[in-house]
Amino acid sequence: MKNKIWIWVLTIALFGTLLFVPSINFEYTLDDELYAEKNRVTTKGLENWTELFQYGSMNFLEIGATNTGTYRPFTLLTFAVENELEGKFNPKVSHTINLILYFGLLLVLGFLLAGLAARRNLPWWFPALVLLLFVVHPLHVEVVASAKSRDTLLTSLLAFSSILIWWKFQPNLKLVHWIPIVFLYFLSLVSKEESIPLIAVVGLISYFFLGKKPLDSVKSVLPFLGTAAIYLAIRSLVLDSGSSAYESYVNSVLYIANGSDRIATNFFIYLQYIKLLFFPHPLSWDYSFSQLIVQNFSNLWVWVSIFFFAALIWLAIRGLKDRSLLSFGLIFYFATFSIFANLVPSLTIGSNMGERFLFIPSLAFAFLMVFVLWKLGEKLWPKKNFLFPILILAPVLVGFTWKTIDRTQVWKNSLTLTKTDVINAPRSWRTHTFYAINLGAIAKDLKSENPDSSQNLFLEAKLEYEKAFDILGPNIPVSQYLNNYAEVLIYLGDTVQAVSILEESARKNPKAFYSLFQLGRIAYEKGDYDKAENTYLQALNSERPDFAPLYRNLGITFQRKSEKEKAIAAFEKSLEYWDAPEVRRVLGFLYSETGNIQKASEFLSTSAESNPDEIVFINSVLKGNEAFSKNNFQAALVEYQKIEQIFDQVDGISKFPSFYAAYGKSLLASGDTAKSKRYFLLAINEIDSLDPVVYTNLGTIAFMKDKNFAEAEKYYKKAVELSSTDQFDAYSNLGMAQLALRKEEMAASSFEKALQFGSNRAIIANLYLINKSIGNQDKMNFYANRLNQK
Repeated sequence: MKNKIWIWVLTIALFGTLLFVPSINFEYTLDDELYAEKNRVTTKGLENWTELFQYGSMNFLEIGATNTGTYRPFTLLTFAVENELEGKFNPKVSHTINLILYFGLLLVLGFLLAGLAARRNLPWWFPALVLLLFVVHPLHVEVVASAKSRDTLLTSLLAFSSILIWWKFQPNLKLVHWIPIVFLYFLSLVSKEESIPLIAVVGLISYFFLGKKPLDSVKSVLPFLGTAAIYLAIRSLVLDSGSSAYESYVNSVLYIANGSDRIATNFFIYLQYIKLLFFPHPLSWDYSFSQLIVQNFSNLWVWVSIFFFAALIWLAIRGLKDRSLLSFGLIFYFATFSIFANLVPSLTIGSNMGERFLFIPSLAFAFLMVFVLWKLGEKLWPKKNFLFPILILAPVLVGFTWKTIDRTQVWKNSLTLTKTDVINAPRSWRTHTFYAINLGAIAKDLKSENPDSSQNLFLEAKLEYEKAFDILGPNIPVSQYLNNYAEVLIYLGDTVQAVSILEESARKNPKAFYSLFQLGRIAYEKGDYDKAENTYLQALNSERPDFAPLYRNLGITFQRKSEKEKAIAAFEKSLEYWDAPEVRRVLGFLYSETGNIQKASEFLSTSAESNPDEIVFINSVLKGNEAFSKNNFQAALVEYQKIEQIFDQVDGISKFPSFYAAYGKSLLASGDTAKSKRYFLLAINEIDSLDPVVYTNLGTIAFMKDKNFAEAEKYYKKAVELSSTDQFDAYSNLGMAQLALRKEEMAASSFEKALQFGSNRAIIANLYLINKSIGNQDKMNFYANRLNQK
């Protein structure tokens, strides 16, 4: 029979692996990016691979990096090697690696089970049926179909390989055997700490299968225990102490469960795991708040769980003396599940529960099911005891196989996964949030090609965010997702609600870049350029700012405020982070407007790809602005007239937004007042100019040419509001317009403000005459004295 072992082991291993072959063509999903595309070390291949062993595994994330929690350098090293060999991350390669690891694990488990069965004189079909039930269990889908779960596959394969070598060379273990045993087990630990409880399995095998005494069984585990101690010592030296962002009730309700409630909640969750082992439906990648909530002892299911597990513990203890395999299976389950059991607050894991946590414990479940059915078969059909477990398990195996195939398809991509699991786990805030994120991402991709479908997806994403935040309540401890929600609202055109959400996000996390950036952008679109500037400046000090678009937008804001030097500085900074052609063009035009033609020429060089109009436009801008900066308005006018003819064709508004103002000024200096006024008005109406010179010139035309003093007052007021560079002239002009309108007191106020910035005899004389007219003797005498001093 021994020479046939490899046949059923290989057959079952191949069958189990073939169930997951479709996953090879799947995309990366959800947390896969933490080890692959969004890991700052593995994305560089082997360039910085030593860092993987020097810091915690969460320290390399692009967002939310922390040096606490986990230490799995070997798993990350395999991703780095994969990227180095492939050139870039490819989900097909990652999923293929998972299948290879899974196949290898099934072979190792098959040979180990066969060896254990032979030791206890169990029939050959016993380990075969255990392995078959294990490979078809639907709870394994998350581990095999998720690229990130390579950590679970690696630690399982390496640890059981270590145990298999240890078993094979019993009782004559030598140093040559211990070296690979200890080495493989250590690699399993630095792949994932999940293999720590397998130390107990070594002791269980020693006691139940090798027949060793309890003390000798304990001695058997010492090399494994010593290896684990070394790993834990290294881990403690590498990782920082303290809590992480994952220690929140949104990940595990046990963080807010105290005393008896914690015990009740744990027992309730333990029973949910048992339910999934027997009836794995529905399945979900997430069971976050409030899919599971804090329980107390008033819940009947808590008591059912307590009595159920008390009975299992009693059976486990009862069979210890006789070395019952029922006792072995139960202790095997308890031991391998213990690391996920949240036994004490200090060992609370960052998740309510997870199907992946049952990957190895489900092997104990399979062993127990086959053993119990075999024993029942011995009593019911003693001569054909193999028939009973086969008949009972046949429909289970078929059902589990179908469920595994069906569930595997759900892991095709993040959208199919989250879309399915908002139904399977409807009370989880996380399933709704990540479904909304995926809907939003697809909607953005479709926006240009299919705007109607895109709009519908954004609306659905909005509803999913609302469901998630309704589950979380008003506090919303995961404020980072408010920004995703706001982005959807922006795409839907609901700016008012988007601003409200962004402001809430900024209050909860004042250092968040996205909320500040978008608030600045919205303020700019509303014409509140001062607020936009202040918000963008605040965003410069945020966490992980995206400097290229931030400085670009800041430059655009300064440009709109006619603060050209500041705009130039901001655009120059933007180019340091991203050499964008459009930014270079804007800089070229700005330099030309400030008279720096040499710098302008560097940024506005024409190329073979430039069309004739573009070439004329650039050359005329350079020549016209050079003449304008030298007050040679006639020469500037010649070039600006060339620009006028092609302005719309070359999108002049975006490239040379101050054209209307410059053209108007040149026309005014050349005596064409009517056309000058038209272009100054275009500067206001077409580009919403905030250049105080534009308003000053319009005020002067209204005052001097049109004799429309009310209109002159309006324009002069605006120039004052915009902080004209010459405040003395601005207030003086305003005062003259108000004086012409016989608004003596207002004119006096304007003239007095003018005197804060300069002085001349005409202003003082006007103030003397105004105060004389309104009968203010003190001020009249004051200004009379000042006139006499001149």
